Amino acid sequence: MPRQMEHQKNPQSPVKRVRATRAGASATGAVRQHEFDQRLLRIKLGPIDERINVVRELAEHEGLTLAERRQLLIAIQRYILGSGGDVPRDLTMVLNAVLALTTQQELRLKALELYQAALEHLPRSEVVSQLQEPLLRLLKLFLPRGATANFSPETFIRVSKRLENYRGGEGVTQLASLGLFFFPFNQTLRELRADYFLDESNTSAARNDYDQLIEQFPERVDYRLDRAEASMKLEDYEYALDDLMIYLRAYAQDPIGLRKQAECFYQLGRYLDALKVLNKLVELEGERPNLLINRARVNEQLDFFEDALRDAEQALKLEPNSQEARQTRHSLLLRRQSLGMEDDVYHAFMRGDEEMVLGDVKVPDTRFLDIGGLEEVKKVIRETIEYPLKFPEISERYGKKAGGGLLFFGPPGCGKTLLARAAAGECGVALVNVNLASVLDKWVGNTEKAVSMVFNTARKRAPSILFFDEVDAIGGSRANLQTGWEKKLISQLLIELDGLGSSNENVMVLGATNAPWEVDFALRRPGRLGKLVFVPPPSAEERALVFDIYLKRKPFLEADIDLAELGQLTEHHSADSIRQIVENAAAIPWRAAIETGEARAVSMDDLRTAITQTAPDLVEWEKLVSRYQEFAAKSLAKPSIGFRKRKREKS
Repeated sequence: MPRQMEHQKNPQSPVKRVRATRAGASATGAVRQHEFDQRLLRIKLGPIDERINVVRELAEHEGLTLAERRQLLIAIQRYILGSGGDVPRDLTMVLNAVLALTTQQELRLKALELYQAALEHLPRSEVVSQLQEPLLRLLKLFLPRGATANFSPETFIRVSKRLENYRGGEGVTQLASLGLFFFPFNQTLRELRADYFLDESNTSAARNDYDQLIEQFPERVDYRLDRAEASMKLEDYEYALDDLMIYLRAYAQDPIGLRKQAECFYQLGRYLDALKVLNKLVELEGERPNLLINRARVNEQLDFFEDALRDAEQALKLEPNSQEARQTRHSLLLRRQSLGMEDDVYHAFMRGDEEMVLGDVKVPDTRFLDIGGLEEVKKVIRETIEYPLKFPEISERYGKKAGGGLLFFGPPGCGKTLLARAAAGECGVALVNVNLASVLDKWVGNTEKAVSMVFNTARKRAPSILFFDEVDAIGGSRANLQTGWEKKLISQLLIELDGLGSSNENVMVLGATNAPWEVDFALRRPGRLGKLVFVPPPSAEERALVFDIYLKRKPFLEADIDLAELGQLTEHHSADSIRQIVENAAAIPWRAAIETGEARAVSMDDLRTAITQTAPDLVEWEKLVSRYQEFAAKSLAKPSIGFRKRKREKS
């Protein structure tokens, strides 16, 4: 009862009593805190000289608490070194103030951060002459008392090692960046910063550092492995593979490099290559659970279900508590039941059944004589494809090999596909014709397998021509793609074009597109489809030649036909449109012959009638003239390809 009465007299809880005591104790410092806050406001809002004076005065005050020192350092960083305004005339005063504020060990890393801010936010000419002396004094604070040091890379490296040992590497990237500003080609500092950037997931910065290390020290192939790791974190697996191939040429048995290579192959959809690497790793290291699980996943992608299950079960046997092995085995059993035998393209791929995907691959009977005009384009094809095959000894003497790629571009219906057939026909080689419909499959991974198969088909039949019609549908710009399988398809296409793992010699790769700007830039690089050939709409003279070719296949009176007039009457018509005009003209006497029983030749009047009934198919295309001009100027270094001239043709 007395306790209850006492509680009623003083109802505050113990916590409230402690808070009240603290409040009373801090009341005496309220005025001082108000003054400190006012000075911070002057640092924020005052002229640059006043800001520096306030900082200097506060830095010399010995009674500042740790919290106040932190606030003052943040104010310097935001309102002086990072203000973007006037450059302090006496930067040394600011840097010395920072140094005075960091006598406590907890604040020295903040000082490093501020010194780096001085480099990043202020003109270099103002910084260099004023930063060295205070920076050296700061570095000495990190070293044992009495240690001597000079302004050299070795001092930066010594301090970095101490930070690694005692602070877990905190501050190393700032310190290395400061050192590299003054000693930009120091190998140890660059290597140190790159490694820490990679650990901190600042991957782009790490790769930039490895780029410079490789440029400076190309003989150090171990840097290739580091850069490959950075590229993999950026999901740039092709770039990583290039580095890994160089690294593994020097260290072919290195498990770390092989694991990374297998991962890159897997991410790019090159499952057979990934499987070969994993098999090699198992030979080198034995049946480790993680290797077996990875190999099971690759075998699953290839639908080698029995092999995949065997690996998953062996991994589970070696590590019975592995949840990963258990889940892998479970998913394999389910997928084998649901997908097993529906994978038509894959089974065709494994059987080598080319006809199922590509149809009958043979030598076309089309020749250049079947194409009216386009003499410049024919000349390019002869020099690139026909002559190296027909004159191998002369071509070899001058370093001209059969192979490589051409990309035909231009309006539809003007002969791009016909040129590919004629090129194969003139050379007497097989034409492997590929479009999206022939390689697209509903199952993930099969489209890439089909692309690999068509290249293998072309290599087996070499010399041959591999023709990708509407290549923008298969190899469109990756920047515009949304789905992962499309990007993997292009990656597979690039790999095959580079001939990795097999030779593309005597395999000519041709592509055709109406929209060359939609084709991925990597496909248009030299060595792939790097030689761009414009297939223009036919001129009046060329249209007359096209009429002559198609009319020779019909009954007509040569004296009655005026080819020059037909060429003039068909402006804005493509070669394909002219073929249709001849077909429509021939249909007029054909219908009359069926009705009357009397046959006659195709006349000039029939052709004029057919022209009036057939709309020109290049009118809409003419709206893209400026787009083609722009592409030609950028890609062919030609300001014009002659569109405007053709538009002004008059009858």
